[in-house]
Amino acid sequence: VFLIGVLTAIGFGMYSYAMNSAKESATRALFSRLNAALESCNTKFGIIPPSTTQAEFNEITVTVDSTSGLIKKLEFGGRTFDSSGSQAEKDYLKEFLSQIDAETLKESINSNDKLEDSWGNPIFYAYPGKFNKTGYDLYSAGPDGYIGVLAKQGKGVPLTSGNLNNSSLYFEKDSSPYFKDSSTNELLSDDIFNF
Repeated sequence: VFLIGVLTAIGFGMYSYAMNSAKESATRALFSRLNAALESCNTKFGIIPPSTTQAEFNEITVTVDSTSGLIKKLEFGGRTFDSSGSQAEKDYLKEFLSQIDAETLKESINSNDKLEDSWGNPIFYAYPGKFNKTGYDLYSAGPDGYIGVLAKQGKGVPLTSGNLNNSSLYFEKDSSPYFKDSSTNELLSDDIFNF
């Protein structure tokens, strides 16, 4: 009986690790597809959608038409691309969707039409980026749902756009990113990002 309990505990731990690894891989793959779609649209149209205000993180909204099941609108905070909008908006949306797996994108939308990672946390977007000053940032809090390394220090800060936009929560006193060790560039948190 003891041996069965030990084996069950080991099996559950391995299962949990495998599930978390699969979710991380799926989130990283979604980021890669988002990067490819944004870069393709930037190359073709010269547009990277801006945030609501400069370098502020916003959630990405993806609206699916309830009748056709097709994605009809993308919103990056400061810019919307709508299938019923101007020809430029239609062209951008068409190009974006041609570069990303629309079915996977639809599976990553919550009930409020917000794009989320594999753990159910929102994916945030900023352009210009807080970290990629000449590009954009994509951000997920990862499995713990908290920003940066503070959760490991018992000071967990929940992932919200307000907290994510508060630089003092993820910068050390010398203004070095609080996600990575500045001397070794080693990742210090379970967060997923493109910076």
